[in-house]
Amino acid sequence: MARPADPAAEPSPAEDAESSESSSSPGNSPRPGSSSSPGNSPRPGTSPSPENSEGSASGTPLSRLASLHGVATSYSPSPDRTVAASDAAIVAALAALDVDASTPRTVHAALAARERELRERLLPPTVVCWGGQAPGALAGLPEGTRLRIETEQGELRSAAEQLPPGVHALRATAPDGRTADAHLVVAPSRLPAPPGRVYGLLVQLYSLLSRRSWGMGDLGDLAELTAWAGRALGAGFVQVNPLHAAVPG
Repeated sequence: MARPADPAAEPSPAEDAESSESSSSPGNSPRPGSSSSPGNSPRPGTSPSPENSEGSASGTPLSRLASLHGVATSYSPSPDRTVAASDAAIVAALAALDVDASTPRTVHAALAARERELRERLLPPTVVCWGGQAPGALAGLPEGTRLRIETEQGELRSAAEQLPPGVHALRATAPDGRTADAHLVVAPSRLPAPPGRVYGLLVQLYSLLSRRSWGMGDLGDLAELTAWAGRALGAGFVQVNPLHAAVPG
């Protein structure tokens, strides 16, 4: 499979042709100064540099594009170790989001389109309100923007203050006629501590199956489990992997 092009530099047409014909094999050796693993080979026509390494260098167009689409370019399996995602993995993740990052030209085009989209949109898809404080996303709306909030309880509100906890439907209408719909999540900043020592369950969400599941657990199955655990077993909590932090803080 052809290796995705490096978005850090615009190659010449000849380099594009060479890049499309290059492939990796277990016998190829890494470039000098790169951190690539065995099996990765240099792309013809490029010089060794941090931006051309298999791990995605921070600050490259590809990493910025990934960040703007919510795609992580690294992960930390332990506090003292960070593993960079390969460019190929990032390109594949973006492709799953219908973002073409297969060449330097498409990376720059997609990056410009995403930056323009973010500048022009009124709201992100989800807005979170912590502890009753107004979200920053609402403060950035144009003056005179009207809000319509339908709460989980069926109430209609025109302001984001004093909302009950839950996932509410938000619509913003700007003076110029633009509209935006978003989920408005209202959550407390902290949960109260249990009154005493309690026990609970640790659940792998994807393995929590029911008869109606589509091959893996979902949030509906989780809701049934938590209700049953609390009522029938007296459990005080349910910790969910991979949705919850592994440890407090």
